Amino acid sequence: MMPGAKMLILAPLAIACLAVMVAISVLASRGKLHMPAYVGIAFLAFAFGLLFGRLAGIKEIHGSAFAVALSIAFYLCIATTIGSIVALVFYRHPPEA
Repeated sequence: MMPGAKMLILAPLAIACLAVMVAISVLASRGKLHMPAYVGIAFLAFAFGLLFGRLAGIKEIHGSAFAVALSIAFYLCIATTIGSIVALVFYRHPPEA
């Protein structure tokens, strides 16, 4: 992969990961889900992230377009994990109706 092609992937991926983390934190501050949901999302996203990372490193897949897609999925899953953990700090109980 050429150095210019890496930047075409890296910049939007960094923006997308940051957007995922911020969106989850904003939803937590509005009380959209409950605490166990954020913990479950963190565990599930982390498990899928590990799976995607492992698959992207397999010798037969390494270096292909499929490996790049798996790597992007890995980073988005890890961003979701971090966002869910940070959401536990910003979480507010929803107002009683």
